[in-house]
Amino acid sequence: MLNDRSTVHEFLSLSKLLAFPGELSESTSIDFSFPNVEKPYESYIGINIKLRYFLRLTIIKRFSNNVFERDICVQQLSQYPEINNSIKMEVGIEDCLHIEFEYNKSKYHLKDVIVGKIYFLLVRIKIKHMEIAIIKKENTGTGPNI
Repeated sequence: MLNDRSTVHEFLSLSKLLAFPGELSESTSIDFSFPNVEKPYESYIGINIKLRYFLRLTIIKRFSNNVFERDICVQQLSQYPEINNSIKMEVGIEDCLHIEFEYNKSKYHLKDVIVGKIYFLLVRIKIKHMEIAIIKKENTGTGPNI
């Protein structure tokens, strides 16, 4: 699935006939609605996967068809739990290096700023380089490694 760019799974499809065959000779407005449509997943655009909801309008003509698409962004809004404890993590090399990381909370909003501290509790080796990184990881497929 990761390397197959042509794999498309359509998990929702509803259609309605907006107009019967005939001729439109003037500007026309046609109302439509799709009530109570289940949208169980949020819209998502990633490196390997794109999940989108969209409206597709197809106008069928004698010699060619016109197809127009408009994306709809779906976001599941929910209340976050009040408990958002800080995180502490310890790493090190026995009797040589002991580092403690502390983050101000365990859950972040997409627009939050991550604030933390790094404590060097024991340093008995030379440190040439140190960095911290935020890594975005996408997993697809099934199995225990996901």
